[in-house]
Formats: sequence, C-alpha cells, structure tokens
Amino acid sequence: MIEVEITSTASFLDTSRRALSGFGRTVYWYRGHASATWLLVPSVHRTYDNVGEHSLMARFRLSAPTRREKCPELRDLAGWICLMQHFGLPTRLLDWTASPLAALYFAVSHEPQPGPAAVWVLVPSELNRASACRQDATLVLTGPEAKPLLEAAFEGGRQVDETLAVVGQDVDLRMTVQQAAFTIHGTDAPLEARPASETCLAKFLIPEAAKEHLAEELWVLGIRRSGLFPDLASLAKDLATDFRMIAPKVLQNR
Repeated sequence: MIEVEITSTASFLDTSRRALSGFGRTVYWYRGHASATWLLVPSVHRTYDNVGEHSLMARFRLSAPTRREKCPELRDLAGWICLMQHFGLPTRLLDWTASPLAALYFAVSHEPQPGPAAVWVLVPSELNRASACRQDATLVLTGPEAKPLLEAAFEGGRQVDETLAVVGQDVDLRMTVQQAAFTIHGTDAPLEARPASETCLAKFLIPEAAKEHLAEELWVLGIRRSGLFPDLASLAKDLATDFRMIAPKVLQNR
C-alpha cells in the first residue's frame, strides 16, 4: 500500500498525482482522518454487534416519520441507511468524498486532534474488482451487489464478509456539496487490513507541525465549514472566524 508524507496543499495534489499514476485515469475517493491512527471501520462496527445494529435500524425507522415529513418507503433500505448516516446514526457506511480538498479539510480543520493526521485515497473500482462481484466499476447502493449487506444490517442476519464501494442517494444538500460516496462494510475488519488494500488504497500522512499551515491554505482556497455544511450554524461560525482574523489588520492600517 502506498504511504507518503505531505506538508502543503500543493505537495498533496502533486504527490497524489504522481503516487497514484499507476492506477491510470480512474475515479478516486478521499477520506480525511484527524488522527492518523484511526482505522477505516464504520461507526456501527466500532461499538455494536449484529443485534445492536438491527435494533438501531428498527428504532430509527419506527420513530423517524413523526420527526421528518418525507421518509423513504419501508422497503427502501438504501434510502433509509443514507438518511441514518446523514443524521449521525451509527451505520455500516463509511463516508468518502470525490474532493481531495474536502478530505484535507476534515483531516486538519474540522475537529482537529493531537498528533499526525491522514488522508486516505481509495480507488473504488479496484476495491469492487477484488470483491465477490468482480465488477471493475463503482456500484450503486440500490443495486443487487449491495443488497445482501443492506439486508444483513436491517434484518440482523448473518455477517457478510464483504466491503463494496457504492454511491447512494443524496438525501440532503450537504451530500451533494461534499460529493459524497460510501464504502459499505459487512464486518468490523478494517478496510486497510483486507487483501484488496494493496491495490486500492493509499495513505497520505500529515505531520502535526504541518496541520496549521494546511488549514490556513484551505481557508485561503475557500474550503471552509459553511461550504461543506451549508446551514446557518456553519455560516455563523465561519463569519465569526473570518472577521476575528481580518479585523485587527484593518485597525492597524488606520
């Protein structure tokens, strides 16, 4: 598996272009980790067994219709799991983005952690080629390939030892602006521990000393919270940060 260090947005884009050139012209997905030690494991598999996962899904579907005007139909498992993921319920989906700079934002700016950070890069077609379905393509969450993984989550069935790269339904504007994509995991095995990781994954390490510089570069490039989370709370937070940084410079020039 490719593993390299980056210290700036320019080095990230240039290094990723050169490091990933062996994959040819293909689609790449990115995921930012505020800590380089975090594993590629979905939230539900970090805390719950199959019974707990099934209970979460059932309770959410029972209670959601009184809290949201338009919910998916009961048999629309793909729609439900996207809705659950969007609102923070632990699921077997792991978020990815088609935007390298958005992933970099999540690594160094969103909720910073002490120590090195990381950006993971996935070649979704390579992951699916190594799966049981042997498809050299990005799959859809509503397709037959993902069906056994979805049914196991909602019905509390047996584990499915499979991980697929899929695109789901945009249930909110945030998914659209973040260029959201997913991997869906049948077990708690980290993606980087699977045999396919050697051909489909790369890891870009960010030293702790470089994180502040990268965050400043992203701010200058316009990669900010309010662009990735298009709501009033994010807008207010960005405005407060922007003017706190700019105002002293304006006063000094008077």
